[in-house]
Amino acid sequence: MNMVNISDPRGRLGAKPLFANPRMSRLVPLVLLVLGAVATGLSGCSAQAQLTGTKVSYSATARQNYKKGTKALKGKNFEDATKYFKFVKARYPFSKWATLGELRLADVLRDSEKFIAAIDAYKTFIKEHPTHPMVESGYAAFHIGMSFWKLTPGDFFIMPPSEEKDQTSSEAAMVAFKRFLKRFPDSPHKKKAKQYYKKALRRLAAHEMYVARFYLSRKKPKGAIFRLKYLIKKYPDAGLEPQVLFLLGRTYLGLKKRKRALVVFKSIIKKYPQNYNAKKAQRYVAHISKEFGLK
Repeated sequence: MNMVNISDPRGRLGAKPLFANPRMSRLVPLVLLVLGAVATGLSGCSAQAQLTGTKVSYSATARQNYKKGTKALKGKNFEDATKYFKFVKARYPFSKWATLGELRLADVLRDSEKFIAAIDAYKTFIKEHPTHPMVESGYAAFHIGMSFWKLTPGDFFIMPPSEEKDQTSSEAAMVAFKRFLKRFPDSPHKKKAKQYYKKALRRLAAHEMYVARFYLSRKKPKGAIFRLKYLIKKYPDAGLEPQVLFLLGRTYLGLKKRKRALVVFKSIIKKYPQNYNAKKAQRYVAHISKEFGLK
């Protein structure tokens, strides 16, 4: 299907062509070299943190052993921390320190970057101790969300941006934080949970934008329109609606659906008058009105 370049045919709007070729080249040798160096460095740090365990010296009370475990955990001595917390659970199973030790074992998994296991441990703790103060405060639920977030793809300077990668963990983190905010509105972790909920939301929305632009680069505007509409419906709080609508309007214009494009551009001007996309939308509205007589 021949597509119409949606930039102003007379060059007055200064718009860039919509269907630009996506970035294809990858610096594979450099990527492998840098990743190898990073992996070596990280594995060395991880080993240093986890292989510092020594022969532990247990104390006489549950509280004393629990304190030793928390000290080891703060020092990233995960092996010793695990030994102390497991000892408290086994030797003093009916004490409050045993229950706290169970929670701290989940913290050990989290801090040692075993996030899947940490998520399972926090979920088990919530299920088995639903009235525990660390459950009712939202602590365990918050760290489920944080563990999912730690599994999300990050940005690395020579790798594809995070929005181009699989977003399964981002979706899980978003859902976890959304549930947390609904269940624990007064939690001391509320502020951070909101921040990470927004981050997960924006990353998911950015991924949908990436997919939409990919469709456009492959000259499949209908697929792009579907993804853009889905984005607006699925992630209305992501803060990307003005630019999503602008791209939607341009896509309609490229398909010669000028009335639909006009409606979209006008909606940007009405809903987001201070957004920079509103100024661009005004130029398109003027262009469509002048060239095609549409109001």
